[in-house]
This record gives sequence, structure tokens and C-alpha cells, in this order.
Amino acid sequence: MSATATAPTRPRHHAAPSASRWTGTAHLVRLALRRDRVRLTVWISVLTAMMLYTPNALELAYPDEAQRRTRVQLLQTPAGIMMGGPMFGRNDTDLGAMMANELMLTLIVATSILAILTVIRHTRAEEESGTAELVLASPVVRYARTTAALLVVGAVNAVIAVTMTAAMAASGFAVADTAAMCIGVTAVATVFGAVAAVTAQLWRVARTASGAAMALLALAALIRGVGDVIDHSGSALSWFSPIAWAQQIRAFVDLRWWPLTLLLVVTVLLIALAAVLEARRQYDDGILATSGERPDAKPIRGVTGLHLALQRGALIGWTVGLFLAGLAFGSMTKSLRDAAQTNELIARMLAAQGNDGIYTTMSQFLAAVAAAYVTTAVLRVYSDEQAGLGESVLAGAVSRWSWLVGAVMTAVLGGTVLMFFAGLGNGLGAGLTIGEPQTVVRLTLAGLAYVPALAVMAAVAALAVALRRTWIAWLAVTFVITALYLGALLRLPQWLIDLSPVGQTTVPTDVPVGAMVVMVAVAALITLLAGSTYRRRDAA
Repeated sequence: MSATATAPTRPRHHAAPSASRWTGTAHLVRLALRRDRVRLTVWISVLTAMMLYTPNALELAYPDEAQRRTRVQLLQTPAGIMMGGPMFGRNDTDLGAMMANELMLTLIVATSILAILTVIRHTRAEEESGTAELVLASPVVRYARTTAALLVVGAVNAVIAVTMTAAMAASGFAVADTAAMCIGVTAVATVFGAVAAVTAQLWRVARTASGAAMALLALAALIRGVGDVIDHSGSALSWFSPIAWAQQIRAFVDLRWWPLTLLLVVTVLLIALAAVLEARRQYDDGILATSGERPDAKPIRGVTGLHLALQRGALIGWTVGLFLAGLAFGSMTKSLRDAAQTNELIARMLAAQGNDGIYTTMSQFLAAVAAAYVTTAVLRVYSDEQAGLGESVLAGAVSRWSWLVGAVMTAVLGGTVLMFFAGLGNGLGAGLTIGEPQTVVRLTLAGLAYVPALAVMAAVAALAVALRRTWIAWLAVTFVITALYLGALLRLPQWLIDLSPVGQTTVPTDVPVGAMVVMVAVAALITLLAGSTYRRRDAA
């Protein structure tokens, strides 16, 4: 009896015997696939469609050898290498090599984000919401959840590799090189899925765990970029990034398969580390303490203060990313002007908006990215509501109206910070490149001119929360990006393109004061409608 009385109230979970250590894994895999079937189908379809669309787009943009040579010169700039990949000096104008150079980094980042979100969703997020406790009450052992999440990521990456390879092979590309490129992309995504499995053990808050994994992905992209700037074919620094390992397969240039071995070894090591950490921690605990667990932490005051605290980490990360992106875009100013003299498509794109078309195009792109941030910030209200976290706030002296409207105001404030630093980076890059210091102030102010457009996006996201239809917000973001960059190519009607708030903002080419005033009014009206709807509807 005494032994029973002295037993700890929260016993450590010990590993089950090896024969039953992963009991229930198969059931959890099926459950995860069922829960995510729509989400995963959309991701796979979009990524596969890119492999069908991009070859035609590249042939349209660079129809002859001279224009492809101009492209090579543009992408050999530091900014071009940072946003693309290494230039090996062989077959640079071959369409397959252009595909690998243009797409691999984008595909790696996209598939890695998918892998990170999937692993966190089915591991740490379930512990945070309490769902995992119900799962563990059934014949499911502790390792099963992480194992199931990693198996789902592996299966999805395998499907993506097959569909993307089939799409490119159908366009006439060599099967071996195509397969190597696509397998390299998904192998990196699998590595970062394993990274997420590790961060899920380190932190008890799902957003912190996913944010840490995303930060490591951004760091890997930065290391690869800086390393390739040092040596266009890849320097010693490049090899410290798993992204470089996939690009060093050299598909369509000098195919070699051995870098995949590095990705496989690192994946296995990370999975083993995740297993060790999971065995050492208690359920719903993390290896590392978070700021919310510190007793000396300062109290948060007011709805706005709470929203700012919740968005602080994400805002810092997005700000750093957009500043670096603006710096990279600005540094390409001179190269783009030179390319416009020989490339008719680039010349038409830039001339359509006057002499400042380069700056406007860059500013609009940065604003489109910032629109994704404000959308995410507002949609957090819905995700917290679904997880049951919003009840703690709304149970106090906080109205549902102020909670949602406060999220919109905080998101717009965050968007203002983003566009200030994005414009500052753009101005610094352009000013230093072309030797015009006044461009720094001009482009910084130009970035702030896109805040009304971001306010519209935040308001639409709030309406999506009120209607419990988050896809509306992401459809708006997709529309903004499509209208900006594919509107002419897809021959969309002009009235439809003009509905994009980012597209309506043409600063610094001109300052559409009337359109900006209308956007502020529209944002206010949609926010009022969203707040009224959210206040009347039942809680999730």
C-alpha cells in the first residue's frame, strides 16, 4: 500500500515492449489520411499542375537561345542565385536545366512546409488540444502517433514524386533526370518532416514547434543561397544545407544519385532523435520550457496586447524574411533593366507600368506575400476556436466582437511593419545597386502604400472566420497572386483582374489615392459585417 501511495501523479511514459511499441499505428495512418484527404489532394494537385504549366511558361518567356542567355546572366546575380539555385555552367539554356533551376527551391520549400504542418498537426497539436489523450486511452501506444505522422508524410511525398515525374515526363523530359529532380525535392521534404518530429518533442506549444521547424527551413535556404553565391556551382558552405544536397543531384546537367544518401541518413538520425526525446518526456510536456511557463513573465494587458503577444514570433520571422526578400529584389534592379533591353516579354511587363514598373512589380510581389501573413494572423482566431483555446479568452470580459476586430487591427498593424521593412529592404537593394540613395526613402514609403490593400485581405479573412469558411480567405490570397502574375497569360477579363486590391495599388508608378480610400472603406465595411456575424453565430 505504501508503494501505491508514493507513486507519482504523472508517471513517465516508458517504452512498451518492442512487439507492441507501435500498436495502433495503422489505424492512426488511416485516420490521418481521412482527415487530411481534401487538404492533401489540393497540395498534390497544385504541385503537379506546376510541372505541367512551367515548361510552357518558360518556353513562352524565353523562346530562343539569346533570350535564354539573358536569363542565365540575370540568374547569375547574387539575388538570382539566392532565389533559384546553383549555376553549373553546363546546359544552362536547356529547358530541363531551366526547370530544375527555376522550380527546385520553390518545390522544396512548398513540400517541406506541407511536411512540417502535417507532422505537427498529428503530434504536438493533438496533445495541445487534448485529442491525443483520447487516442492514448485506446489501444494505441505513445510512439504510434509520431510514427503515423511520419508514415503519412512519407507516403504523400512518394505520391508527389510520382505525379510530378509523370507530369514532366509527359512533356517530353528525360525520365531519369526528371525522377531524380522530383525525388530530391521530396527527400528534402521528408528531412524537414523529421525535423518537425524533433521540434514537436522539444516544445509543448504547436505553433512554437512548427515555427522552429520553419525557421530551420529558412536557415537551410539562406545557407544554401549564400554558399552558392560564393561559388555558383556550390561552395563548401552550401553542403551544410540539405536543400543543396538535392540541388547537387544536378538533374539535366550531370546526373548523380549519391547526394540522396545524405538525405536518407539525416532523416534516419532525426527520427531516432525524435524517438529518444519522446521517451524522455512526459505527456503534454516539452523538453524545453516556453515563455508561458515562466512564473516571472509579465502579464498581458488588453485584447490588442494578447493578439500582439500571440503573433510576435510569427511577425518577427515574416519581417526578417520580407526584408531579405526586398533586399534581394532590389539588388536585381539593374539586371532587370538590362534584361528588358533584349527580352521582349520582360520589357512588355515592365513597360506596362511606366518607368517605375520594376519597383511596382517588386512592391506588389512583396505585398502579395504580406497578404498571406495578415490572412494567417486573422485565421488564428478560427484555429484557436476549433482547438478550444478561444473559450478561455471569451469566458472573461472580452466580447466576441472585440476579439475578432482586434485580430483584424493587429494583423493590419503587423502588415504595416512587414511592408515598412520590405520596402526598406527593396530600397536599400535598389539604391545600392544603381547608386541612387533617394530610392531608399521612396521605396520604403511605397511599401506602406500597400497597407489599405492588406486591410482588405484581413477583413476578408475575418469574414471567413465568421462564416466558418477559411477557404474563402485562402481563395482571396490565391486570386491576388494569380491576378498579378498569371492574369494576362490566362487571359482573365480586365474587370476581374481589377478586383485585386494589391493589383489596384500601383505605387510608386503612381499613387491611386481614390482607390486607396475605397479600399479602406471596403475593409471597414467587411470588418463590421464580419464582427456582426461572428457575434451572432454560435461558438464552434
